[in-house]
Amino acid sequence: MTTSRGLRGLAAAAVVLLCAVFAPGRAAAAGQQLTLGSDVGQVLVDPVPCAVQGFQLQFGNAGSAAVYADAFIDAPAPLTVSRSLVSSYLPPGYTLKVEIDVSAPRTTPPGDYTISVHAGDQQLSLPVHVNAAPVNDTGNLVRYMQVSASSENLPNYPACGAVDGDRTSAKWGAGGGWNDATKGSFPDWLQVTFDEPTTVGRVDLYTLDSAKYPAAGYGLSAWDVELLTDGSWQTVAQVRDNTAAEAASAFTPQTATALRVVTLASNEGPTYSRVAELEAYAS
Repeated sequence: MTTSRGLRGLAAAAVVLLCAVFAPGRAAAAGQQLTLGSDVGQVLVDPVPCAVQGFQLQFGNAGSAAVYADAFIDAPAPLTVSRSLVSSYLPPGYTLKVEIDVSAPRTTPPGDYTISVHAGDQQLSLPVHVNAAPVNDTGNLVRYMQVSASSENLPNYPACGAVDGDRTSAKWGAGGGWNDATKGSFPDWLQVTFDEPTTVGRVDLYTLDSAKYPAAGYGLSAWDVELLTDGSWQTVAQVRDNTAAEAASAFTPQTATALRVVTLASNEGPTYSRVAELEAYAS
């Protein structure tokens, strides 16, 4: 998982907006002063799922009276932002700081883009540079693919943590593995969706395993491996009575648009599904 908030060392981009803020049924008040700014001068974006990147929007009131105000965030396609609207009550002298995530699909052409933030008839233009998509030379078919889950125990156990390239449990509890959010309720599932139909013949699952939380006591003990082929899910492998950190499931290769692991039981009992890493290979 790539972690970046752009070039923090660049001078902050800021602009003072002199604009009218409207209240329902009343005329605009003159002289109210809003400020828009960012903590970075440029946002760097890696076009891969699960990348944590973006900027901190600084939306303030430099006037002497409290206001209700809106800031609108617009990103050019195919870029997307986590929030397109920030609406807030702003006391005089107060600046609201909001993290805005920026993402782009792997097919995004590398180059320069611009995110616009506007309030009233004024705007802040924030440069964005999209890097080239990383080359996957690992053979692992799910690396840099879109991942989802039946539930996520956020923020410490995201589904993204199970496809970040780290098989160990060294970062367990700090984003380095997936844990569901429905204690005692099985089944759960972890799913990877491919960019295009992909031939899969083996799926490796690394469950939680550390000195404090060994696999035999806390890892997954049972799960099914399923492939989405011709629009329907097919079970291609089953694992039962597992006590090891790693279990490889080999089967006749099939072309699929997605794969998922349906978790059925934990060695701890009716608690959680815990996956440190999920990998898939052609054979």
